[in-house]
Amino acid sequence: MFLFDGLLILAMIFFFVLPITDVRTVRMKLSVVSSLGVLLAVSVVVPRLMP
Repeated sequence: MFLFDGLLILAMIFFFVLPITDVRTVRMKLSVVSSLGVLLAVSVVVPRLMP
């Protein structure tokens, strides 16, 4: 599970440091980073809810 979370964090960092060239890039970065953040939050919370 730590490997999966680590890969999600690395992907978020990669998209976060991409240069901003136009409005489409900003939208792409925002959508990718937010969706990866939601996936990371779910992957951290859900295993703790299961008995």
